Amino acid sequence: MSKLSTDSYKGVRDFYPEDQFIQNYIFGIWKKTLETSGYEEYGASILEPSEIYKEKSGDEIVNEQTFTFKDRGEREVTLRPEMTPTVARMVAAKRRELGFPLRWYSIPNLFRYEAPQRGRLREHWQLNADIFGVKTIEADIEMISLANMIMFAFGATSSDFEIRLNTNSGNMDELDMVVRILKSINITNVKIDPTLKRGQTYYTGVVFEFFDTNSANSRSILGGGRYDDLISLFSDDKVPAVGFAVGDVTMRDFLETHNLSPAYRPATDLFMVLRDNAQATVLPFYKLVYDIQKVGVNVATCQSDKDAGDLYKTVEKLKIPFIAFVDAETISSGELTIKNMQTREEHKISTKHLSEVKDIVK
Repeated sequence: MSKLSTDSYKGVRDFYPEDQFIQNYIFGIWKKTLETSGYEEYGASILEPSEIYKEKSGDEIVNEQTFTFKDRGEREVTLRPEMTPTVARMVAAKRRELGFPLRWYSIPNLFRYEAPQRGRLREHWQLNADIFGVKTIEADIEMISLANMIMFAFGATSSDFEIRLNTNSGNMDELDMVVRILKSINITNVKIDPTLKRGQTYYTGVVFEFFDTNSANSRSILGGGRYDDLISLFSDDKVPAVGFAVGDVTMRDFLETHNLSPAYRPATDLFMVLRDNAQATVLPFYKLVYDIQKVGVNVATCQSDKDAGDLYKTVEKLKIPFIAFVDAETISSGELTIKNMQTREEHKISTKHLSEVKDIVK
């Protein structure tokens, strides 16, 4: 019987620990920056009725560029290709109960059935940030400024990207005002680009995109704009809204291009190896592990009589930075030796002063 392929589905990714580390780093920066600016996180299912996409994008796009199917009740369902229609639906559903201006963000995973290429896959995660209930350009300024803060939070400088603006309203006076205000708050890497067109049809005012200035990654990093009419799909009320989105794939490409990706460090700080299976040693060993964990050290354990060199190779593959061997003598002497896997330096500490372990491994 032939074996199943180990390949993932075309256009999606597996996240091994080092990949997940980068993903968590990106999400962490996004969350911290948004919450610092007063935005609240929301979420929703990946499944939406297909009509909310057909209404604005049309049958052809939905049928050809999304994962759309009929459920067992013969209802047409789509794996969400974007988040803005979903958040518009949610705001419309509780518009009488919500306090405006409303500042929300989410990091959904999204699906598009298209040819995978650099910066664009069939599944990705995306930060969506939106402000509802502000009809003046203060909201547009806030969105652009917030996106700029995110770029700087990753270590980028204003020379690493360019902010391009246009409008779907036909008001160039409005654009000039936006540019002047942005420059007054030291956001100077901005220009009006009459050729800029956002793909979605629901934008009603200022639109913007951040472009990477490095020729190795010459592409849009994030984009957004004003969409004052979208909530009218679900309600007679008109709620002004501005938002932007940035994908994890394009964000990671940007970080790698500009050498801004963090060095990987596993969550585990210390690998502790028990060398003795006698009950008199096993119980104190796990008590020692527990006490070390209590002082804030992440510990993985192993019971093995393998050669130390083999265990070093295992720990190096796991990329755990420190190792300690424990046997009956360790327990009786009350002295633990912790080895730095990178420098091979050894630290001897008393098991009566386990808080020192955190000082060594952190």
